[in-house]
Amino acid sequence: MKLLSGQLQPLFFVISLVACESRFPPVGIVEEAVVLGAIVSVHQSESAARAVIELKVPNRQSEIEGIKVRLLNNSGNEIPLKPGASYVSGSFSLQSYTADGLKEAEVYKVVFDYMDANNNNTLITRTFTARRASSWKKLSHAPFADGDHTGAALLSPLYNSQLAVYRYKDAEHWDILKFSNGKWESSESLKPFPRHSAIAFPLGQAGGRELIFMGFGYLNDEKLPGKRAYLSDMWWTASYYYIGTHSGTVFPAYSNIDNEVKFFLTYDNAYLLKENDSGAMRAMDIKWDQRDCSPLPEKTGKLVAFAIDETGYVVNQISGRQPHVYAYSPAKDSWERKADFPGTLREDGSGFSAAGKGYYGLGIDQNGKGLRDLWEFDPAKNTWKYHSEYPGEGNRYLISFSDKTRAYLGWGYEYRPVTGSEATEQIGCTDFWEFIP
Repeated sequence: MKLLSGQLQPLFFVISLVACESRFPPVGIVEEAVVLGAIVSVHQSESAARAVIELKVPNRQSEIEGIKVRLLNNSGNEIPLKPGASYVSGSFSLQSYTADGLKEAEVYKVVFDYMDANNNNTLITRTFTARRASSWKKLSHAPFADGDHTGAALLSPLYNSQLAVYRYKDAEHWDILKFSNGKWESSESLKPFPRHSAIAFPLGQAGGRELIFMGFGYLNDEKLPGKRAYLSDMWWTASYYYIGTHSGTVFPAYSNIDNEVKFFLTYDNAYLLKENDSGAMRAMDIKWDQRDCSPLPEKTGKLVAFAIDETGYVVNQISGRQPHVYAYSPAKDSWERKADFPGTLREDGSGFSAAGKGYYGLGIDQNGKGLRDLWEFDPAKNTWKYHSEYPGEGNRYLISFSDKTRAYLGWGYEYRPVTGSEATEQIGCTDFWEFIP
């Protein structure tokens, strides 16, 4: 096994939990709100004529009262809602409603309002266009209400595509959640010590061997509000089944871990690019060996990265311009410019691949408005087209997993305006979805 030189400057994937200051013009105050109620999802899996709406309210009835939910068409007329299933998830109750007779391609608005214990009224709205979205399947909510609502996510190809997330719970504990038998199973771990925005990925399946790598991320610097102390450690675990019970250190420590980074995976390598940087890229294999690769042909902004077959794709989001898309060939160690993303300019979008296509969307626009549109990239035709609207609650910092035939997307944060104010609330989300094109 080749040891790493202390002069190497690897670049690693970190998901930011706080908007970068100079990306877009200020849009008001962003607060992590204490949320009593939320519109979790609007799902149209069966047909455009039927929508299933899910709301989240606290289990303690004393915290919220006067709940009203309405569905309005484009003319402001109310559409009847039929109450459906209700169940408890963590400290919240989830209530579903069904609406029938919707007209395809028409725009509708969900209106949800309630009164809290202090007689403060909250009004939440969400618009959607009636379209069938058969690609999306709702899975179980994660049963947590504190800590980060995102994490270091990985999918293990060797072990039946099992899913797991390292989630920052507090300064002393990881909440490691594995998705098994249709639900999330939680366990705690102290190694490596918890941090925000860690990365995690599996490498190598040859001969039945797969190592899990995780680490980096940052700690909040209490002496300097708004600043981050980035970490240079990386850890390895023998396999998916040892996550949370065994960790060893990858050595020596890395250097120049000073910004957010993204990565894409091929069969036996992780390719790593730093955001807001020169475009330099490094590759890492299962033996910890690293090498410099051909850099991205332009400086990087915010990045989304995924792989289709053995080709890596990077969506480069630079403020004020349409995102550029590049394809990387490991065999040729070269980049090729692809068709620019045609949708609304945005920041902190989400991306993944499934069934030979790439997908990108969500995030926030230049005015801070949350987006849920998802677009499909066809590498054979080098074209983008609108695919569907993400039915879930979040629009920023979602976790995603990619498999050959499907993907998983969920959790994250919803950014929404505060009624009667210029502030924007940051709402932690727990819904989780399977995507099959």
